[in-house]
Amino acid sequence: MMRKIIFLTLALLSCRALPAQNRRIPAVKERLSRYETGANGRSARVEVREAEGAAEAVRRGESGAVQTVNGFRIVIFFDNSSSARSEAERTMAEFAAAYPDVRCDIRYENPYFKVLAGNCVNSEDAVILLGRVRSSFPEAYITREEMPASSFITPKLPEPEIEEILPHTENIIIPAI
Repeated sequence: MMRKIIFLTLALLSCRALPAQNRRIPAVKERLSRYETGANGRSARVEVREAEGAAEAVRRGESGAVQTVNGFRIVIFFDNSSSARSEAERTMAEFAAAYPDVRCDIRYENPYFKVLAGNCVNSEDAVILLGRVRSSFPEAYITREEMPASSFITPKLPEPEIEEILPHTENIIIPAI
C-alpha cells in the first residue's frame, strides 16, 4: 500500500513537467475524458478516478514543499563518546565498502552520532536489509523515520558506450546471413 502511495505521489509530481495549461488536475481529467476515435474506427472514453489525497499531493509538489514518507532505516552505529565522530566516519566508510548499493549517512542528534543505512518503504524491506548487514554490524537495529520522498528516487545512470561493454571486438567475424 505504501509503495502505491509513493508511486502515485511521484507520478503526480511528474505532472510539474507538463505545460502550464495542462498541469491542473481538472484540465487533465477533462482532456482524458473526451471520446477519441481509434484507428479501428471505434471510440473510447477514459474515466479518471482520483485517489484520495492526490490533489493535495500535487499542490504540495507544486508549492516546492518537501514531500516526506514514513519509512524505516537501519542504525548501524550509535554513540556519544569523545571519539564518536571519528568512529562514525570509520563505520560509514566500512559500510559503504561492504554494501555499495545501500545508501548510508551520518547524523548528529545532540549528543549522539548515528550512522543510518538504507531507505526502506516498509518493515519487510528493513528486516531483509537488517539480515544482510547483521553479520558485519551485529549491534544494528531498525528505526522508524520520516524521510524525504526524494530519497527513494535512484538517479538514472548514464548508458555505457558499446565500446565499454565489448572493448575487444575488432577481431570478431560476424557471418553474413
